[in-house]
This record gives sequence, structure tokens and C-alpha cells, in this order.
Amino acid sequence: MAVFELRPPLTAEERVQKRKLIIRDSISLFSLFLITVILAVLTYSLFSSFARHRDALARRWRANGERALKNGNAKEAINDLHSALEYAPGQRDLEIELATALAAAGNYREATAYFSSLLEAQPGNGYIHLQLARLAAKQDNPKLAEEHYQRALDGTWEGDGYLRRLSVRLELARYLISQKNFDKARNELRTAAGNAPDVPETQLQIAALMEQAQDPEDALQIYRSQMQRKNAPIEAFEGAGRTAYALGRITIARNALARAVGHPQFAAQDENTRIAVNQMLEHSIRILQLYPDPNLNVRTLADRILADSRVARARLDACSANANAGEQLTTLRGQWQQIPENLTARALEEDPQLEQTTMSLVYDTEQETAQVCGAPSGDNALLLKIAQSPMAVHQQ
Repeated sequence: MAVFELRPPLTAEERVQKRKLIIRDSISLFSLFLITVILAVLTYSLFSSFARHRDALARRWRANGERALKNGNAKEAINDLHSALEYAPGQRDLEIELATALAAAGNYREATAYFSSLLEAQPGNGYIHLQLARLAAKQDNPKLAEEHYQRALDGTWEGDGYLRRLSVRLELARYLISQKNFDKARNELRTAAGNAPDVPETQLQIAALMEQAQDPEDALQIYRSQMQRKNAPIEAFEGAGRTAYALGRITIARNALARAVGHPQFAAQDENTRIAVNQMLEHSIRILQLYPDPNLNVRTLADRILADSRVARARLDACSANANAGEQLTTLRGQWQQIPENLTARALEEDPQLEQTTMSLVYDTEQETAQVCGAPSGDNALLLKIAQSPMAVHQQ
């Protein structure tokens, strides 16, 4: 049987002392808790203040760097962006901007290394591939440049990726043109034309690049399509006239160039453009006056062939007078001797075979004398234009 020892009850004085001790300990604990809370609040406030100040400095240096880069001061931009990264380390957008500034400053190797390291973390980033393509192009590495351009087209883009990819494809086409790689450039431009929005500015840009890529046929199709628009821009008519003339499709060229000259915006074109368009229009009109159009009435056709033969014979005589050219044109002169010296329009009118033979000699004369004596001028140059593609003159 357990025996419990009974403690004597506390006296009144002991109870008072115990109460005081409890109160004092409670106050001490509360004070420690309050001090801890205050210190935590102060620490958080100080850290927040520092973080805000650091972010503010990063934004300020970044803004300075972007401004310097926009103004073409790449070296200053590099320093500013380096400072921004010290306050915001590891920020991808800042790192990309710094790499862009390095490239703009001509530090191609450093920029390439920087972008390559960024690419390891984002291998499908279209913008990074685009920058690496540009850097490879500047360092004369066409194979690597084309590879990065293609990866940029297949990569991911922020914002409107459709339009960004179109911009990259056109940039790639320009690069291929600069490398004289016209076949690949034409393929890229045809893809761009098929995918691009039907907006005049975009379509005309593609058509102009097609001309540079030696693809006037496809360029002409785009120009003619844009000509059908209401209030079509003058560039559509000028482009159609220019490419049609290059292809020898003179009827189309004349009509398009005439509309260009009559366009409300023609007077605002620069002087060189106005002169070129007017001259091409004059040449187109004159070519159609020289062309032996089979649809002409018999007498008019004969008169035209007779006039053309006189122009060609005069060119042959002038070219043959050159001692170095005489022997090369012996065969051609012999062929002309088979044509009556006093050829008349009536003789041509009565002999369709003679018409055909005479006109073939005209074309041969203009082409051979151009090779022997150099580029002709005047009506000879226009007959040479017809001779290069007679069937295209009235082609629609």
C-alpha cells in the first residue's frame, strides 16, 4: 500500500512569490518572442529593400544598354548590360541582349560562344538560331549559316511565330542571293509566297527578291496579281512592266508601264525611277512597232519586215567594217546575198517564204553582230530584244 507524503499548504507569502515568478517568466518569454518578431520584420524589410534596389538598378542598367544599342553604340551597351547582369544574374533575356550587343560590336567569336552556351539550355529557340546564323554569315561560313537559318525556321518563337518565320525565310533568301545560290533562294521565296499573307507590302517584297534571285517569271505573277487590287500600289505596275520586259513579253510590259506612268503616285517617284520607267515604256512601244506581228494585214507586215531588214543590214555593214570582225561574219554576209539587193515590200508580200527567211536573217544578224561587235543601240537593240524571244512579244 503506497504512502503519499502530504506537502504543507503554501503560505500566503509563498503564493504571492510564486505568482510573481510566473508573471516575470511570462513577461520574459513574451519579450523574447516580440524581439524575435521585430528582428524578423526588420530582416525581411531590409532584404526586400535591397532586392527592390537591386531590381531597380538592373532595370536602369538594362534600359541604358538597350538605349545605347538602339543608338548604335554597341560597346557602351555591352558595359551597361554587363552591369545589369551583375544585379540580375542568370536572367535569360538579359543574357540574350548582351550576346546581341557583342555581335553588334563585331565581337563575333565571343558572341557566338555566348549564344552557343544559351542554346544548350534552349536548343529549340528560334531567335538564338537566327543570331547564330547571322554570326556564321559574317564569319563567312555559309554551310553553318544555312543550317542555323533552317533551325530558326523550325524553332520556337515568342509572339507571332508565323510572321517571325516568314521574316527569317526572307532573310535567308537574301543571304542565299548574296551567295549567288539562286536555286535555293528561289525555292525559299516560292515557299514564302505560298505561305505569306496576301498583303501588298509583303507580296511586293517577295516579288522584288524573286527578281534578284533571277526568277522574273514568278515575280511577274505576283506583280500582276497585285495589279488587280483596288488602288493597287505603283510598285505593282512598275514591277510587272520591268519583269515582263525582261522576259520579252512586251505587250504586257507596255500596258503595265503605261498604267505606272498614269498612276497618281508616279510624280512622287524619284527622278531615276521616272526616267527608267518612261524609257522602258518608249522601248516597249517601239518594239511593238518593229515586231512583224502575223496578225497585221499583208501589206503592213511586208512594210515592217522590209524596214527591219534595212536596219539589220546597216548594222551588219557597220560591224563588218571592223577588221577584227569581218571574217567572223562571212557566213552571215553570204546568207544576205541570197536576199534580193533591191528588196521591195511587194516582193515580200507576194512571197511568205521570203518574208520568213528575211526576218530570220534579221534576228541572226542582230544576235551575231552583238557577239562580235558588242551591244547595239537604237532600233538594233530593240530588234535584238525581239530576236531573243520572238514568240513572247504578244504572250499574255
